[in-house]
Amino acid sequence: MSYGGADVHGRPGLLRDRRRAALSRRAADGVTAREPPLLVLLGPTASGKEAAAVHAAAELDAELVVADSVKPYRGLAIAAAAPPPEHAARVPHHLVGVLEPEERLHAARWAELARAAIGDIRARGRTPLVVGGTALYLKALLSGLFAGPGADEELRERLRAEEDATPGALHARLSQVDPDAAARIHPNDRKRLLRALEVHAVTGRPISAAQSQWDAPPSTAARLVGLRRTRDDLRARIELRVRVMAEAGLVAEIRTLVDAGRLGPTAREAIGVKELVPYLERRRAGVPEGPRELPDALEAVRAHTWQLARRQGTWWRRFEGVTWLDVAADEPAAQTGRRVAAAFRSAPEPDGPPIATHP
Repeated sequence: MSYGGADVHGRPGLLRDRRRAALSRRAADGVTAREPPLLVLLGPTASGKEAAAVHAAAELDAELVVADSVKPYRGLAIAAAAPPPEHAARVPHHLVGVLEPEERLHAARWAELARAAIGDIRARGRTPLVVGGTALYLKALLSGLFAGPGADEELRERLRAEEDATPGALHARLSQVDPDAAARIHPNDRKRLLRALEVHAVTGRPISAAQSQWDAPPSTAARLVGLRRTRDDLRARIELRVRVMAEAGLVAEIRTLVDAGRLGPTAREAIGVKELVPYLERRRAGVPEGPRELPDALEAVRAHTWQLARRQGTWWRRFEGVTWLDVAADEPAAQTGRRVAAAFRSAPEPDGPPIATHP
């Protein structure tokens, strides 16, 4: 369950051999070994986390577990800004390109997949390094989530139709039944709006009252390092990313899935996808293309990506014990990676039990 899973470091190093030998001795003696703290690199979208993590991994003897809501899907490499092949060839990337675009993905399922990957990495004597910007997924892995109701697709379809007919209707509805959640969720964040309204409709309770996981202490021992960039630098990187995505064939990538009817409800709501689907569906219906349709759709991708980055800045404030590294606009990824590795080494030992992994 990995992307580029070959061990490009060759034979296991001395440190890895010693760790395996120690684990074998403990197992033979009937002793359960306590795993070291989980390493987590976080930060806003387009902050350079993955590139820095590739360089840090070489120093930490690590494999990457990617915490992202779009990268797990096959067929969406451009929209997801998936790791480039040269990065995948250097360091194994887990949970990239492992699901079909029709499949559903939510935080609890991702956390289950992540625990399996972490267990596999540790069983081979290597270090898992979780890297990503999807805060809810990281919180699910570190602290768990409340047991909410299952998805009600019929209800969601009605809500989607309501929003399509009257943009802003979902946020207005949520403001009436759960003003606390509405204050936290952006009006354009359709995925979270749908879930909040679904929980209220099914349980009769506001999701803000149920989601106590944000205030719960972590149940997993972890060392957290975060990357920060200036506002202007981050905005410029987002604009460059969207331009590169468009030039790399973003529209054709989404068209392939739309024409094949292979976009499931989760993938369809991803930034970089949801903005282009209406444009492509109008072309399929034979509607003549307006002169500003495609440029406006790509501008919406840029705007929504920037809005996501700003929301992420708010989410990170609810993660305690993060060692933040300020990254200059001209700092090479290799230098950032070395700083990340050093920060993990010097971080204080966290409290809490080790992460539960699948055998």
